[in-house]
Amino acid sequence: MVGTMKPLLIGMNNPLSLQPGHELYPAPEGCTGHRLWRMLNARTGASRAQYLDSFERRNLVRHVTFNATIARMNADDITRELFGTGRIVILLGQDVRRAFNIPPLLIHPQIIGGCTWRQLPHPSGRNLWYNEPENLRVAELLMEELYVNYHNVEKVQ
Repeated sequence: MVGTMKPLLIGMNNPLSLQPGHELYPAPEGCTGHRLWRMLNARTGASRAQYLDSFERRNLVRHVTFNATIARMNADDITRELFGTGRIVILLGQDVRRAFNIPPLLIHPQIIGGCTWRQLPHPSGRNLWYNEPENLRVAELLMEELYVNYHNVEKVQ
């Protein structure tokens, strides 16, 4: 039984596919969606299908390159859509956070417009933040928290 709405993961763009449903998709290996799934899997054992079922996934821009102007316009639309819904929103990276005009969060939640906003550094292969084991563990713990709260299950010890 699912107790709440799916957490919403918001990324930049998918340079590999413009197809709807491929936002933060957990394939191919090494892409952002795959890295997010691996963080979730490390703590919960969740399958790719469980990752896909447990998170709403969006990108700010549907293009092979990221455009900050389009991202800001789309972020404004999403902000209006989410206002007062109580959703949990995770912004992936500084560019996404800036598009929403939200101050730096780095994982710590902030309530804005009736939603809980959080941020992770962008989980691309180019972001060295995740090379530090303690940083990776923090991200894994956040993914686990979002997953167990959505599914209303016990956390791994």
